[in-house]
Amino acid sequence: MGKVLLISWGFSEYSHYEVILLRRLIKPALRHVVDTLFILALVISLAFAVLLWGYVMMETDPERTKVISDVTISFDGEDELQSKNLTVQGNRSQLLPDVTVEVKAKITDYSSLDASSINATVSLRSISKPGTYQLRVHATAQNGNVVSVSPREVIIEVDDLAAKTVPINVDFVGTLPDSYWRGTPTLSSESLIVRGAAEDVAKVVKAQCPIMLTDRTTSYNESVSLILLDENGETVDSGLFIDVLPSVVVKMDVLKTVTLPIDVDSAVLGQDALPANYEVVDIVATPAEVRVAGDPEDLEELSSISLEQIDVSGMNASVLETVLLEVPDGVILLDEQEVNLFVDIREKTEERILADMAIDIRNLDRGLEATLSASTCSITVSGRLSLMRQLERGDVTAYVDAEGLQTGQHVVPVQVALPGETGNELEYVILPQTVTITIK
Repeated sequence: MGKVLLISWGFSEYSHYEVILLRRLIKPALRHVVDTLFILALVISLAFAVLLWGYVMMETDPERTKVISDVTISFDGEDELQSKNLTVQGNRSQLLPDVTVEVKAKITDYSSLDASSINATVSLRSISKPGTYQLRVHATAQNGNVVSVSPREVIIEVDDLAAKTVPINVDFVGTLPDSYWRGTPTLSSESLIVRGAAEDVAKVVKAQCPIMLTDRTTSYNESVSLILLDENGETVDSGLFIDVLPSVVVKMDVLKTVTLPIDVDSAVLGQDALPANYEVVDIVATPAEVRVAGDPEDLEELSSISLEQIDVSGMNASVLETVLLEVPDGVILLDEQEVNLFVDIREKTEERILADMAIDIRNLDRGLEATLSASTCSITVSGRLSLMRQLERGDVTAYVDAEGLQTGQHVVPVQVALPGETGNELEYVILPQTVTITIK
């Protein structure tokens, strides 16, 4: 057993082939013990090596160099530059390129180094007048020393600082869906102050607020980005300016619309208090319907729009008045609020049927005789009650006019003669309307 232990603890002094030879010399029953001791010794050796390496690293903490790309640059002293009425010209997102920084750091800090650990700046503090400047990029690392920066320098243009107030114009883009209406938009500001390089500020003449209408079915209450325009209507890059929030809050109603009839019947009072034998024949509003806008829930409750009421008690003539629409709360009237209301008041009418009225023949030439296919007719007369009560049967005559007719058969209309001026106001219907006249 002691020999076996001696062999296992001293395995490193033997070659691979020697170990194999020893295993063959050992009894098969003890081979698994040798194998186990061999593996255990190997694990202990590996663990010892790791501990030894960790100890060395903790004690010495050597440095390594790491290259970090895509490091952003910022300006240092920009407020100081602006206090001199100067500013950097151009779009800041394009003026300062990302740089690559080489950093030497302790091995314990190596893995934590990234672009956020680097502070890269370009100082503007020494600039005192407009011009072109080639400035050095300064970089520092939180846990390490900066070895190099690439690119090392940047070129910038400095111009006089200027400010300008420009109007904000609304531009509607597209159209609303059918049956929707928009109100007048209100903006949180009617103008915009543009600050930046004098050359860039001079280009801007107005700001445009695009309001999208396509497929819009809800009201606006949101921030809308502005577009800066020059005198030719071309877009000016908003990134050229400082202290600019190129947006405004837009508020605008977008509501559903419906067309509703005007309720005229309930608008007329006193219809049952007219003089005897008078009645309201018709009530007409012009226009007869109007458009309204509102929330769908409010519109669903409406079937018509009411009018201010008028009183026709005791009237014996038609009335034409201008009245106002009564618009419910929560609903917007899109048409004029005034409408013309016509109340047609007339004397009541009566209808009378005059049956078996003889048909006369008039204006037959001398020497001729005539017969009719029908000698009688029925006449229905209607008109104002006062006129109808004055009308007698004998006041009404039916006839055919044979003037200029020669011998033979002719189809002629049956005509009615009514008395004097009264007849002009009466209406009639005659049956039959035509007869055949035979002349010999």
